[in-house]
Order: sequence, then structure tokens, then C-alpha cells
Amino acid sequence: MLRRVGIALAAIAVAIGGCALGMRLAGSSIHDTALGEVALDVEPSVPGRVDVFIPLANWGIRSRPFDAPLTLNVSARSVERQALLRAAGGDRGVLDAARADAEEAVEDALLRAVVWSAVATLFLAATLALVAGPRLGTRRRRIILTVACTAVAAALSGGSAWLTGRTFDASAFEQPDFYARGAELTQLLAVAEKSQEATAAYESSVDRTLGGYAQLLAGAARLAEREEPDSIALASDLHGNRAVLPALESAFRRQPILFAGDFGHDGSEAEADVLVPRMSDLSDEIVAVSGNHDSRLLMGRLEEAGVTVLDKGDVVLEGRRIAGWPDPFEWPGGRPDDPRRVFSFGELPDGDRAFERAQDDLRDWFDGLEPMPDIVMVHQNGLAQGLARHAAEQPGVELTIVTGHDHEQHVDRYGQVVVVDAGSTGAGGIFGIGTQSIGVANLHFTGTGLRAVDLVEIEPVSGAAHAERIVLEATDACEKDLLICHDEGEESPGG
Repeated sequence: MLRRVGIALAAIAVAIGGCALGMRLAGSSIHDTALGEVALDVEPSVPGRVDVFIPLANWGIRSRPFDAPLTLNVSARSVERQALLRAAGGDRGVLDAARADAEEAVEDALLRAVVWSAVATLFLAATLALVAGPRLGTRRRRIILTVACTAVAAALSGGSAWLTGRTFDASAFEQPDFYARGAELTQLLAVAEKSQEATAAYESSVDRTLGGYAQLLAGAARLAEREEPDSIALASDLHGNRAVLPALESAFRRQPILFAGDFGHDGSEAEADVLVPRMSDLSDEIVAVSGNHDSRLLMGRLEEAGVTVLDKGDVVLEGRRIAGWPDPFEWPGGRPDDPRRVFSFGELPDGDRAFERAQDDLRDWFDGLEPMPDIVMVHQNGLAQGLARHAAEQPGVELTIVTGHDHEQHVDRYGQVVVVDAGSTGAGGIFGIGTQSIGVANLHFTGTGLRAVDLVEIEPVSGAAHAERIVLEATDACEKDLLICHDEGEESPGG
């Protein structure tokens, strides 16, 4: 009995191994489509996904549009420029042709993977039968076992191919993940945002996907033009880590920046001497508030260097009114390294009451703002979440609150009020270097408010980066791990 169980398990292992080997041996298949030439290959993976790579610009886009344990790798080898422009503009004929070509290419790639899986399994099973010889039983039993392994492999790979088509949902491409190097990622996010806006009116999610793909290819083909991104960047919690500044310069590409506090570790004169001159290299437009690790000295030096520091005031940036609230623990004196200094409510003997007073002061300040801002900057996430709950209770308020402090990327939605935390720009500060990634965000606005957020992580040494896009108006937005929908009854992270 045990021998038979062992043989059955070995047969399954051979079938699974044959599937994996066969898919790799199948390699890429080249297909001509209405939008250009593409290469497709299939490999086993859990979870399944589509990985699109655009070599022209070193851009990568990942989505999970099906439940099958497969990755479909798509690489754009060449482009048909005129067809791309027509598809990006919604040309029905080009989109229909592209859809038919895409379906044929995917079917061919999946069939190729199934055939190669069966062939590779047949080879492995036959080799095993020859090597094991009589230990697997009679010749007839070895033949049956070989055929059974091959049939199982064909069933596994064929079933996965069937499941790919059966569970395919093109709307998953509307909230993809992105990867590239720092500067290339910024360009990709800007082009992707424009493509989603341009294709939003398409009736079919498949057409939106194909139209968006055409937009991305066209953007890659025009990469030499280097159009500047039209989003607003969000950063916080540098904590004096000047080692990450070159990677930040590449990532921001001089787009407008909201910096939600904690430029320094303590805001000393030495930190100001090192950090302030480098801030002008990041952008010509930086709007900032202080954090609990900053000082009046440091914020003053930043202001002298051209940074707009909001101390309960407001400013208009990119057509949006931004108000900022300084951190209660910003050090006001001349010695930021004073041993009597505290950095958090938890260090105070009456910390809970002090937090409540700060929360009340923040709410009173917000209620007195006139006109109502589009964006509010508050460094400490806990205070920002409290303000969001307060603002959401007021009818007609649509607001974006940007924050930091907890070094974790997340987006919180309270009805029409959204809180965005980009994580730690300083990769955890001078004590976290080498252990954390740089966290930043790109905010995309429309006439009706915040439309989408790109949460970006950058490896500070290599500059490799990836981003997760959260489209707030998407019907499945709340399924994103980094979006917490409090109107759906979720809890907020601590802060």
C-alpha cells in the first residue's frame, strides 16, 4: 500500500516538474499584432499574473487579471506608430484588430505551454521508468505510469490555460503595479496616469486596457522628449539621511513636492548645513510642514532657501489650496540637541491628555480655515486620522490630508476625505539605511479631487523601483492591501 502511495506521489511530482520544465523549454513565441510585434511566454507562478515589459523605456507593468497559477510575460519588440496613435484615440477598427490579435497570441502561447509540458513530462517519466526498471513493476505498468504522468501534466497545464480564460477580468489592469528605475518609474507613472484619463470613457474594460497599452507604447516611443510629470509628489521622514538624496533627485525629477515633516533627526545646525542646500536639487516647488524631529532653526533655514514652510498658513500649488499645521514637537529653542527635549506624546507624563489637546487644536484650526483648502498637511499620522474623521462628518467636505510619521505606506478613505502616507523618504533614517526602501508617493488630481495615488518604493543603492497604483474611484479599490476604507468599516493603522 505504501509503495503504491509513494509511486502515485512520485508520478504527481514528475507531472508538476514536467509542467514547469516544459513551460520553460517552450520559450517565447513571437506574434505580429495591430499595435506591433510582441513576444509571449508562460511560466508557472502563484499567484498568477500578467507581466508586461516595454524595453524601449525599461518600463514594467504587473496585473492579476486571472486566478490561474501562471504568469504570462509580454514583451513589446516593436511598435506600429500610426496604429498606436489611432488606438490611443479610440479608433474602433484598430482596437478590434488588436483585441483579436491579442486573443490569438495568448491562445497560441498557452497551447504552446500545454504541448511542451506534456512532452517534457513524457520525457521525464520515460527516463524515470528506464532508470528505475523493474522496481516500478512490469513493463506494462511502467508504460501505464508514463502515460498517466503525461496525462496529469496535460490536465494540469490545460486546466490552468482554461482557468486563465475562464476567470479573466480586464478591469484588473486599471490598478496595476509598476516597476522601473527611479527616473523611468516617474515617467511611467505620468504616462500611465494620462493613459487612464484618456481611456476612461471607453465602454469596455478590454478596450480601456488595449487603449492604455497603446498609450504606454506611444509614450515609450516618445521617451526622448522627456515630458515632465504633471502629478504632485509626497514625501516625509528623511531623518537626516543624506545618502538617499541622489535617488530622490532621480525619482522626483523636479516635480512639485509636498514634504510632510521630519527633514532632520533633531534639526541641528549641522543637519541644516548638510540638508538645506540639497533640497533645491529636488524641486523648484517644495511645500513643507515641520515634524516632531524638526526644529524652528531648520525650518527657518529651509524657508530662506526657497522652501514654502506652512505654519498654520496656506499656499496655492498647481491650482490647489494647501494648508499646513506645524508639529507640536517642533523644537522652538536654539539647541535642538537639548537633553530635555521630547519627541512624542508618549514621553510626556500626561501624554494621552496632551494628544487630545493637540487634536482639539488641530480641529479648531481646520474649522476656522477660509476658504476651505483642497489639501491639508499634518506630520503625525494619528493626528491626521483624527482630523479625517472630523472632516468626514461635515457635509460636502472633499479633502486630501497628507501625513507621515509612522514610516508605513497606506491610504485611508473616509468617504470624500482621503489620508495619504508615503512612508519614509529616508529609508528609515540614518539608523535604518540598508534595511528599508525609500517610500514616496505621486498624487494625481482631477477637477473633482484626488483621483489616484501611486505608492512608490525605491531601493536606495540600485535605484530600482516599483509602484502600486490605487485608483480611488475604482469599484474594487477597497480590495487593495494599502487602501483602508473606513466607510467600509476598516480600522486605521496606529500613528
